[in-house]
Parts: sequence; structure tokens; C-alpha cells
Amino acid sequence: MYEKTIGRPERDPFETLIGVLAAANRYDLLLGSIPVAFAVALVVATISSVSLVEAMLVAAFVGVVVIVDACYRNPPIDQGST
Repeated sequence: MYEKTIGRPERDPFETLIGVLAAANRYDLLLGSIPVAFAVALVVATISSVSLVEAMLVAAFVGVVVIVDACYRNPPIDQGST
């Protein structure tokens, strides 16, 4: 059974995805890269001879570098303040 919203035109899912990606800023992409690093580490540990602990240590190091960069090296600044 399908529900139809009243008074709202249906949007194309591709347009919605493009809108969300266009609204993402640098910090959204940086924070999104952390789980990607862990997923890549898990895949690498699964298909290669690298141990899971070593792969996760590399992913954790990537996460720490990303957070240090986002919070301390290039912190967000308030555009409205002078």
C-alpha cells in the first residue's frame, strides 16, 4: 500500500541527493570520511593479510588527523562576526 502526501509535490530522489550533497560543507565531508576510513580498513583486513587490529589502528589514526584538522588547524569561523 502506498501513501500519498497531501499538498506536497513529489521530488525526484536524484534531485534530493544532489540538493543534500550541494548543501554539504567541508566539515560535513571531513566527518563523513571517518566512517569511510573504518569501512575501508575492515574491507582491507578481510581481503588481505593485514590484521584487523593494524587496519583499525590506521583508520583510527586517520580519524584523529581529520578531527585535529577540523577542530584545531582549520576551525570553523563565524562569518557574521567582525
